[in-house]
This record gives sequence, structure tokens and C-alpha cells, in this order.
Amino acid sequence: MNIKESFELYKSLGLNCLPTNQDKSPFKCVTWKDVNFTWENFVGCYGIGVKCGKVSGNLECIDFDNHFFDAQNVVKDFLSQISELYEKYNFPIEQTMNGGFHLIYRCEEINGNLKLARRSRIEANGKIKPDVLIETRGEGGYFVCAPTLDYKWVRNDIRNIPTITKQDRLILFETARSFNTYFEETKTDYEKTNRPGDIYNNSIESGQELISELTNAGWVEVRNGYWRRPDKKDGISATLGKVAPNIFYVFSSNAYPFESEKAYTAFQVVALLKHKGNFSEFSSELAARFNLKKPERKDFKKIEEKVLDSNKLESILNESYIDLSIPVQRPPIILKIRDFENGYLVDKRVFTLGNFSAITGKSKSKKSFLAAMFMAASVKNGIVNNKLIGCLPKNKCGVILFDTEQSYYDAYRYAKNVISIVDESIINHEHFIAFNLREYSPIERCEIIDFTLTKYKDEIGYAVIDGIADLVNAINDENEATRVITLLMKWTKQFNCHITVNIHQNKNDNFATGWIGSYILKKAECIIGVQKKEGDSLISEIECQDIRGTAEFNKFEIRIQENGIPIIEDNLNISSHYEVKDIPF
Repeated sequence: MNIKESFELYKSLGLNCLPTNQDKSPFKCVTWKDVNFTWENFVGCYGIGVKCGKVSGNLECIDFDNHFFDAQNVVKDFLSQISELYEKYNFPIEQTMNGGFHLIYRCEEINGNLKLARRSRIEANGKIKPDVLIETRGEGGYFVCAPTLDYKWVRNDIRNIPTITKQDRLILFETARSFNTYFEETKTDYEKTNRPGDIYNNSIESGQELISELTNAGWVEVRNGYWRRPDKKDGISATLGKVAPNIFYVFSSNAYPFESEKAYTAFQVVALLKHKGNFSEFSSELAARFNLKKPERKDFKKIEEKVLDSNKLESILNESYIDLSIPVQRPPIILKIRDFENGYLVDKRVFTLGNFSAITGKSKSKKSFLAAMFMAASVKNGIVNNKLIGCLPKNKCGVILFDTEQSYYDAYRYAKNVISIVDESIINHEHFIAFNLREYSPIERCEIIDFTLTKYKDEIGYAVIDGIADLVNAINDENEATRVITLLMKWTKQFNCHITVNIHQNKNDNFATGWIGSYILKKAECIIGVQKKEGDSLISEIECQDIRGTAEFNKFEIRIQENGIPIIEDNLNISSHYEVKDIPF
């Protein structure tokens, strides 16, 4: 069967096709998502692709990559684990030019492209990088297929694409996720070398106690190393010992108190289940169990307290005195958000020099993507997506990112996204620098940030700290919260800059976590909430939760494109010829 015959066949099956080049890219077209190609568009092409999503009747494809040259074994194992579903649906399966496989179906509910399982790959420089093992092609995606050279359908009939239930699709996904062997190790302060948690994780008893607590909480071991969460009748929710010895890897989104796609040590599992997340309490119990000497705790309150003499107090009073006879200029605006209201483009002040702001949201709600867009607008010192407007003073146009949470590779991608939003054709930008502080202690991070802001004080106008909770030794310690909030207020005034911080919200409400979160909500100039849009994991809704001294901006959405770059489509189609108004403050 040639490409034309296949095009006609796929079309008759309700599949929307596109012509492709040898490198799998779309053939002779700048955009392909909203184009209904006719056969004339295929003349001269190398191959054919099928679009997924609504345009093809809610088609979705599970793609088994062959980067590790064992895709055939992976697929064989996968099919054996879903044998009942395979016999029920007879999924069409295609072999790809590189030895991978495509498994297709339709479903009432699908998502955008998702990474279901990854493995670790060691690069030439010795760094460990995640590499995709199993992923999906869903809404907004496509896959190349037969009769493109070296592609062929190897199982079942493409003419009989099954429509599966949402529950059966979930089983497919959970089974695919059980093949994941990559994880980023995240240890608590109680698990540092020779601390109680570290000693416990390396003990023989930790493995048995972990299994005991999982069982007591209602978890069921379906088969060796594969676990199902409480109140679930079928499928897999987590693995134990598959990504690493004694590591509990969860991929269910309904496995409280565990988070989806996150790995947990034995210490963390037992602390979450037996001690309701009180790591300090479990650490104390272990210290007594192992007869460990309790380390001395630094009293940060005493470190911050200083006895001031009357002369110093008099000097502070003079510096702090507000003389009402001398007018004070409004602080320069460094970022605006453009709304379209009543036939006008209305630019609303969001950030000013000498203040700090906060982006809050649940874990994985895309807070960092929004921060990247704010930084891009500031680096560009102009407008991004006809929505965000950077307006830093010429003498303070430097932008800096401190990433405290992510691995070096993910922090690199984060910083690259900022530059890509500004201009995909450039590699670097003279007004933007980024630092990865994940490996340091909270106190060291504070010292590094203070040193860096001091070093670049004459250039930096905007800084992002992602995330601020990593600057405190404990998020529910009032003294620690006071210490870090005092630093934020000191840095913004002393260096005449604006700082945006990212902080998680509690799982059960919309309040920022801990004492540090509570203090931030009280002191920040602007609080911006980020929430995943229900039914579409690639879109997040942005809301102004509070702002001091000016009008709130309207809600808008950011969408993550296939290349991982966020975009705001709110005003993109609105002509810039409309009259622009500024909201005074």
C-alpha cells in the first residue's frame, strides 16, 4: 500500500493526516495543527503522519521508544501485564523505523502528550540525564506511521481501532508508569549523612517496617514490587524497589499523603504514614532507637538578636523618619500586565522596585513557567505575547534567577526557557543570569543570594527565587520565617530591586505552606495564584489574588506548547492598534 492509498484509508477511518519529511517534521508547512491537508499537500513528501486528539476522533498513541535497544522486550512485558485488556480490545500495534512501537486506541478522555516512564542515561560528561522510555501522543501531537519507510503495522487491524473506557485507559497508563526507573532523589534534612533518617534508610529493619506501614494503611502488593493504593480495585499505583533499592515510587494522583510521580525513602514513607508527616518526631524516635546523640540546634532567633545602644537607636530613628514636607516619588514600575477592556488595551501595574511578590499554587501547577514569562518580559524589557510588559529602568535592567529546587539539568532548561521566550534564535542574553542552589543548606543559600545581589547591585532590577521555602530550615518555624522575610525586605530596599518568590500551597487548601507562607501573604506587594485547568494538564489559570494600591489584573491562562515553551493567548489576536491606557497608582 502506497502513501496515497494509506491516506485514503486513514481518512475513511476518521484519521486526520499530515505529510512528513524524512526527519519526521511536517512537510512544506509552517503550522499543521489547524490544517486539513488534502492529497495535493502530500505530493513529494517522504512519509505520512496521523494527528492525535479530537481531529481524529480522540485518538491517542502510546509510544515505546527504543533508545535502550530493548523496546521489543518492554512491549512484550507490557502486553503480558495487560493481557486481559489486550484480548478485549486487540490494539493495533505498529513498529517504527528505529525499532520502537506505537499502540493506538480512542477514548472519551485524553490529554496532551505525556511522559509515562523514563530511564537514567549517563552522558559522556558523567552526568545522569532522564531519557524517555514510554510516552503518549495525544491532543496537539502526531506520530509517523506506515507506509513511511521502515514503519509497519505488526499486530491487529488498523481498520479496527478500539474505543476504550476511561478506567481501562488509566490501567494502561499505570502499567506503563510501572516501567519507570528514573527518579530524582529528594532527602529531608533528617536524612543527611549520619543523621537518624540516613542511618534508618541503610538499616535492614527499614524495608520490613516500610512494607508493614504500607499494609497497615491499606496498600496491597499486587505482585512482587508492584503496589495498589487503598480503595482501588484494580491496576497499579506504585512500585517498591524498582527504581532503586528500598525506594517507593508513586504514580497515582489519588494516593494521599504521597504525590504522583515522586520517589520516597523508607524514612519518608514511615514518617508520612505512621507519624502523619512529622519528620522531626520520627527522627527523634529513631535517635532514641539507635542511641544517637542529639545534635545541637542553632537558635536562629538569638543569632538575629542584637543589643543596640542609644546612639545606634537614635541613628536608626533619624534614617527611618518620614518627613511629610518632602514629596516621595512613586517607585518605578518594572512589570505590567495588559488587559483588553471596553475597547481599550489597559496596562496595569504589577511589580515595582523595592518590593517583593509571590507566585503560589499546588505542586506542578506551572508556577515556574509563569515566573519564566515574567523574567522573559523583564529581560526583553518589552512586551511578550501582547500581555506581559517589562519596563525596567535602563540602569537596572539585569534579571537574575535563583533555582533552589530542581536538578542542574532541569534548572538549565528553566533558564533556557526564559531566553527562548525572548528570542529562540539566541543562546544567551547579556542581561540575564541564573544559578542553581539545590545542593546547599538553607543558610548557605541565603548567604549566596546576599553575596550575588551585592555583587550585581548596580545592574539587577528583577530577581526570582524559586522556591523561597528552601531558604528556611523548617517551614513551620516562626523564627525562621521572620529571618527570611526580613532578608527579602532588606534585599529589595538595599539593592532597589523587585524579587518574586515561588511557594507551594497546602494540599488541602489554597494557603501558602507554613509560617513562611503566611508571612509572605501578609508582606508581598502582589500575590498571584496558579492553578491547573481542569481537564487539560497543559493549561494553567492565572489569577491576581491580592495586590497593593492598584487594580487587579484579569484572569488569564498560560499554555505549555510542544517545545516546552509557555505562551499566553489571551491578547494575541487583539490588534495593537487599540488605544492603550495606563492604570494610575
